[in-house]
Amino acid sequence: MKRISLLMFAALLSAGAFAQTPTTGNADKKEDMKDLRKDIRDVRHDRREKREALKEGNKEEAKEIQKDIHADKKDIKADAKDLKADGVKHPVRRAQRQIHRQNHH
Repeated sequence: MKRISLLMFAALLSAGAFAQTPTTGNADKKEDMKDLRKDIRDVRHDRREKREALKEGNKEEAKEIQKDIHADKKDIKADAKDLKADGVKHPVRRAQRQIHRQNHH
């Protein structure tokens, strides 16, 4: 009788442990990676715009673009931190490689 009750207790504990593991983390990772890739693309685009503005001599526009770049970099850092917490190794490098692959094909 003790064996059966001990076995039932162990089964309940293991079922409880499995019930607490999150299962929706994969969809969250995909959305975060998509947002990270978008932010990296925005920074690259803004850098090109800033270079053109400086070439034309428009320093005020370049200053505004630099503020936008700074905000995008802040978003990149926040997304990378969230992805690292989700278990993604080197999220920024991974996103840059994904962008390269998408642009290459």
